[in-house]
Amino acid sequence: MLKQRIQTALVLVALLAVALTAGRPFGFPLLALVVVGIVIGEWLQLLRLSRQTSIVVACTMMFVLWVLDATSAARFVSIVLWVAAAGVWVALALGLFATGAFPATDRWRLAYAVLALVLPAACWFALVAAYRTGLVFLVSLFALVWAADIAAYFAGRAYGRRKLAPSISPGKTWAGAIGGGLAALLLAFVAFAVPALDDSFFAVVGRRGSLAAVLSAALVLVVLSVVGDLFESQLKRQRGVKDSGHLLPGHGGVFDRVDALLPIVPVAMLIGLAA
Repeated sequence: MLKQRIQTALVLVALLAVALTAGRPFGFPLLALVVVGIVIGEWLQLLRLSRQTSIVVACTMMFVLWVLDATSAARFVSIVLWVAAAGVWVALALGLFATGAFPATDRWRLAYAVLALVLPAACWFALVAAYRTGLVFLVSLFALVWAADIAAYFAGRAYGRRKLAPSISPGKTWAGAIGGGLAALLLAFVAFAVPALDDSFFAVVGRRGSLAAVLSAALVLVVLSVVGDLFESQLKRQRGVKDSGHLLPGHGGVFDRVDALLPIVPVAMLIGLAA
């Protein structure tokens, strides 16, 4: 299983590298759109929509987003979606901390179906905006997720005792969450302090703020990444499945791999606009 996971990860990294260096129309925006389309499809299937219906809705949404991005309204729509997404993720985070779980899927199925379209769409516009801002800017956001995820895994294995949200994901621990947060803070500090990373998200925030603003932004984003991870875990748990799909050997579905990015990138773009 580990060998399969590593092989799949290497293929994904190679695909990302090609997309980041390719020109239109086969560059990163198209790859991100395909990923978002798959996420929408997997999400809708977790809500018990048929595979055929989910694919049709996902493909339609991909077409709408691609066309909309070429219009003069794209910037306005992007910001509206980012604000809406940020409000949803913050509300979900507050609800999680207050009750230990998210609203039940079956009871709020229509609302979750709407979110299955809105939140990935907001993420796609944010990914494209980050990409157009600069390669270092975009990769710094990816690095935040990767660093937090890796640190959370090892910290959780070494020190994990107290469960973070046992009713949602028994494997998540407070030690893992703290380890991921510390890794995010370290990454933010390095990106802020090293001149070669002056175009990173953290350096951009730091130029108009301070180190405290950079560390605060990193902490907010890593908390939201945990919320995104737990949110997808509850969708799977209430559907009674282990993975969101089977497209990635050893990893499960695409939604499983990008759940933390869904809240991070739109909120990061809002922070970048405000900084």
